Amino acid sequence: MVIVPLLEAEQTGHALDLACRLAADRGARVLLLAPLFIDWELPLDAHFHGEEKTLRVELSRERALAESYGIGAHGQIVRARPGQLGRAVADAAEDVRASLVVVGAAIESQRGFREPFSRDVWSVLHDAPCPVMIAATSPGAAARAAK
Repeated sequence: MVIVPLLEAEQTGHALDLACRLAADRGARVLLLAPLFIDWELPLDAHFHGEEKTLRVELSRERALAESYGIGAHGQIVRARPGQLGRAVADAAEDVRASLVVVGAAIESQRGFREPFSRDVWSVLHDAPCPVMIAATSPGAAARAAK
């Protein structure tokens, strides 16, 4: 099982493509995790019907894309606090005995590697119980590709 957290669209697309190619080569399945970030002031079980509906649509779209690679895929919404996505990913990885997490991330620092990724990506790296592969893109890659 390969887990792909759905973060920013450009980075998620890159990570999902990579994860699906790896899964297809190895006969694995993909679990798509759509994070619902809950502000600290609210309880984790607060109702977000509109946001959950939007995430379910996104999961369906990404699942169809993953299945076009000829692999099994399913999706799940996970609730997390901002900057703490890693715990939710780790719980899901343990539940399905994942062998790999592929996370898409833009490189935020152009001057060294002091803080090159977002807090959520760092939390996935820190908490994951299995190897994590970062499908990195540079800032502005989408703008350059569109030209």
